[in-house]
Amino acid sequence: MFNTEKSIELLNSARHEYLNDLQLIKGYLFLNKKQKVEQIIDRVTEKLNNQSRLAHLHIPECAAFLMQFRWSSHAFSLIFEVDGPERDLSVYDTELMETFREYFTIIERYSAPIVDNTVRVVIETEPVLRIHLYFEGEMVNQRTATEQLNKQNVNRSFQWVEHYKINNECDTR
Repeated sequence: MFNTEKSIELLNSARHEYLNDLQLIKGYLFLNKKQKVEQIIDRVTEKLNNQSRLAHLHIPECAAFLMQFRWSSHAFSLIFEVDGPERDLSVYDTELMETFREYFTIIERYSAPIVDNTVRVVIETEPVLRIHLYFEGEMVNQRTATEQLNKQNVNRSFQWVEHYKINNECDTR
């Protein structure tokens, strides 16, 4: 369902992010650092391609949630990727959004402050739908965080693969 306020907020977030990228490009051009400019352009292009692929999965609520989350301030930065061809995942839209919301709430609660924490979500569309969730950074009370994440009830009609890299230790579920 179309929500005007949510749409405007999403557009404002996108505008802010891309203005920041343009300022970086302008600064590097002024400093004559063309390689840095190319890196930023490649990064922005990849982000836009992933946003496009996410939009083509027919999960508007989940896509809006992920994009808006990425553009707002949190204890970790969010990166998402879509691997595989376009697929209609509309039947999972609400469930995926709620699952991400629950996981992100736990990760945010236990993410160490003032650390470069990152969550990367990879949505594989073939051969079966798989969701990979990678955390890289530091957590306070790692054991409790892992227990909370493992308690999450995820619909097994798609395969949910979790990877936590916490304090350079890898835990795969």
